[in-house]
Order: sequence, then C-alpha cells, then structure tokens
Amino acid sequence: MENKKKIAIIGSRGIPAEFGGFETFAEHLALGLVAKGVEVTVFCESTQKYDKPEYKGVDLIYIKTPNIVGIRSIWFDLISILKTLQNYDVVYMLGYNTGFAFVLPWLFSTNFWVNMDGLEWKRTKWSSFAKLYLRINEWFAARFAKKLIADAQGILEHLDSAYNISHKAVMIPYGAVLCDEQPNIEIVKELGFTPNEYYLIVCRLEPENHLKEIILGFVESNSKSQLIIVGDHKCGTKYVEELVEMSDARVLFIGTIYDQEKLNSLRYYCKTYLHGHSVGGTNPSLLEAMAVGNSVIAHDNIFNREVTGEQAIFFSNPYELANTFNQLEDNGTCDQQKLQLKNRIETIYNWEIIVDTYFNHINS
Repeated sequence: MENKKKIAIIGSRGIPAEFGGFETFAEHLALGLVAKGVEVTVFCESTQKYDKPEYKGVDLIYIKTPNIVGIRSIWFDLISILKTLQNYDVVYMLGYNTGFAFVLPWLFSTNFWVNMDGLEWKRTKWSSFAKLYLRINEWFAARFAKKLIADAQGILEHLDSAYNISHKAVMIPYGAVLCDEQPNIEIVKELGFTPNEYYLIVCRLEPENHLKEIILGFVESNSKSQLIIVGDHKCGTKYVEELVEMSDARVLFIGTIYDQEKLNSLRYYCKTYLHGHSVGGTNPSLLEAMAVGNSVIAHDNIFNREVTGEQAIFFSNPYELANTFNQLEDNGTCDQQKLQLKNRIETIYNWEIIVDTYFNHINS
C-alpha cells in the first residue's frame, strides 16, 4: 500500500480561519487535501480561539509567540520552519516575510514551497527600511525555495523577470465559494441599510487600495445611494483620518466584519462592489464579491483585469469614477457582467480545481 504524502502548512495564524487571507486559504487547502488522502499538519499560533489538536482530519500544532508587534510573526515563522525541517514530503510556507530563514530548509534539503502572495514591498504603508527588508526577503525566497507559487499571472511574470525562476515557479490561484443560495436579506436591514441602494467596499484602509480616489469620485458624483466601507476606520492612521474628513453623509464607515454570513449578505444586496486593490495578486475580497454575483468597479491594473477577465468597469482616477457612478444611477448595473464574473469563479477560481492542482504537484 502506498504511503500517504505528508504536508505541513506554515505561515498562517492557523485554522479554523479566524481572520482572512492566508487563514481561509490554509483551511480550504488543508481540508481539500485531507479529503484526497494527504496527511496535513497546520501550524497555528497559540492565541487561536480553537485549541484542539485536530480539526476535521487536519493535525494542528500550536506555537507560543511573544506579544510584541513586529516580532510575533517572525518568531512564529522561525519556530515553524525549525520544526518542519524533516518528516514532511512538502513544507508549504504562506508568505515570504521571513525569507532570510529559508536558507535553513535549503541546507536540510527540505521540499520547501513558498506562496509569494502580492508585491508586499510596494505597499506605501511601509517605511523605506521595511520595503528594503521585504524586497531582500523576496530575493531569499526566490533563491532558496524549491517551488514558488504565485496566485496570479502578473505575480509569476514579475518573479520570472526579476529572478529568472520559471523552472521552479507555478501559478495556482486563490479560490472562493460560490453563493448558490440567496443570503438572508434581514441581515442587511438589521445593519440599517436598504438592499440594492448602496455600493460596498471591503478592505484594509490603506493607500494602495485607493480608498481616497474612490471616496473622492463618489462624493463628486450625483449618486443618491450610500457608499458602505467595511474596514478598520479607528486605527488612528493619518491616511484613515483623511478618508473620514473628506467623506460626506452618504459615506458610511462601519468597521471590520469577519462574520462570513454578514459579509455575504452585504455583498449580495449591494448595487455594485468596488475594488481598489493594486499591489496584490488574486485578492480574496474580489473573488468573494464575484462569487455572490456582484458586478464590479475595479482599479485599473494587471491583477484586477486578470481576475475579472476584463469583465469589470475600471477606473484610474476620481473623475472617471464620478462619471461611472452617474452612469450607474441612470442605467443600472449589467446583469451579463455579473453572470460572467460568477462563471469565472466556477471555472477558474474554484476550490475543487485548485485543490486538485496542488494534489497533482504534491504527487509529481
């Protein structure tokens, strides 16, 4: 009887997902691989609410981390790497923020894979030192990982152009769960909103997500609808303070929401979803909007064009956005666009397809 393959997934805070991004990805991938007979271990931070040693067939290992900003994640990654140098067929690191440590699995001949995420060093929130640190770690990942995984073609092209790593890099996208049932409309009403009378944004309130341009365009438009922004508007950054100051009564900041049922309802009943991300690859919030059947207004860049298959309304500046909002007020949204975007989730950004791809790579 053939031995089961053993894979360790490290770099996320752990599963079941209590946050977003990598945690949701780790959960879907781990559960999908277990269903295919792979032995999966996910390394988790000990601060997770869930503290059992197993979750739906996935083994969980907890690591205590110091409660120090900037040190916590580095410590967690380093200890996870040290604990996975042997005894696994594949070690899959999510992110490259501790790329300098990837020399260790290389020295131990560990089959070490790295998910390269987005272009972290381009984020404006980082200092010049932090950007240099991230760029150096990207180089370490490209140099010492056995396999690099990009979640978008644009990321793959950047990596190959910068480091000539086409021989060990592959594009495997992120996924989303199709919304086949109509979400509870009462959730939207209980939050104080009228279905189909608001636009929606769900994101971190950071410059590279172009919140300022979106709000300016909306404020300058003639729209009588609301613009609802889901994100931490009480974080105290200068950028967020500017966003709040430039808004008018139609713009509502409602804080962070992690409850998936609430998010699905907000997405499903919005007029159109707005997506301003510009430095990531395949962004989960965009996929989740597409999965519930939203039409999309997106910042014009290679990542958003790739994910939507050009089936979105794109903007580059507030003036274009103001015109778009005015046109939507007059003509409504395009049902055909919604169907095409949802079809991309079913045929490309589908967890079953994605898990199959990972399974084939693990066994190749």
